[in-house]
Amino acid sequence: MHAAAHTVGTTACFFIQQRLYSFPLPGGGLGSDPSIPDGFLSELKSRCAPGDSNSRVSLDRGSESVFDTSILRNIRNGFAVIASDAALYNDTSTVDVVDSYSGLLSTIFGPYFRQDFADSMVKMGSIGVLTGASGEVRKVCSKFN
Repeated sequence: MHAAAHTVGTTACFFIQQRLYSFPLPGGGLGSDPSIPDGFLSELKSRCAPGDSNSRVSLDRGSESVFDTSILRNIRNGFAVIASDAALYNDTSTVDVVDSYSGLLSTIFGPYFRQDFADSMVKMGSIGVLTGASGEVRKVCSKFN
């Protein structure tokens, strides 16, 4: 359900530069992530020039300000902006979850997206937070101190 949180909001171009310009290609070399459809790739590149770290791109193409299942349909159709969202439809353990919320009949027969999302947020809120000597504040989020 983490990707569903991306139904609202934007990301900085910094976070997608690698997918657009320096993705490791099969056979060597760097280029654009081949899983991004050509038209969408052009759209993203027009918004994020090489080296552009600060411009912002909508995470949910066409529905960036509405809390809905559009992000999951976008992921299913290859329009995931960030790699972690795209990976959800390339992994056998998560593809069925994406499909269950984004299929043609999902609004009638599928799981209840809004309720499931709310339930997952409550569960995440109960994850233990390490404090004091048991935890640490990272100086660089992607690295241990």
